[in-house]
Amino acid sequence: MKDGLPKEAGILREQRVYLKMTQEEVAHEVGINLQQYQWDEYGDRDLRKIPMELGLRICRMLGLDPYELIRGDAKP
Repeated sequence: MKDGLPKEAGILREQRVYLKMTQEEVAHEVGINLQQYQWDEYGDRDLRKIPMELGLRICRMLGLDPYELIRGDAKP
């Protein structure tokens, strides 16, 4: 994880890589474009401020608990 990268963004990336998925695959499956997902994974968009439905879709796709993701203690 890069310095300065929000913990939640790093968790998204780690889990996606663990699942052997591309950013494009995750974006397609949750119904957003690639750039929108990249904003989340690179920390350019605060995950706590995205629409709840989108956050839940991302968590479901990646097998993450939404509460653990927001607290920053989710594990792959």
